[in-house]
Amino acid sequence: MESRGLSDLVEELLLMYNVMGFLDELCRCLGIEARFYMDSEVRVGRPRGFRAEDVVREVRGGRSERLSGYWCYC
Repeated sequence: MESRGLSDLVEELLLMYNVMGFLDELCRCLGIEARFYMDSEVRVGRPRGFRAEDVVREVRGGRSERLSGYWCYC
């Protein structure tokens, strides 16, 4: 068994939880540009089409109609 100091173990643990480092490494491995985007850039670059809240509302409405047929108040 390897003899290691507590500070070495804590440092290793903290490095494992370094989310930004993990994401940077993942982007590097995948060849993806890693940078922060302003919310205005996200809105402009967002694909056009259905509004998510409308689609979710429609799906939930259809699901509740289907489920309401299963309830039996005996």
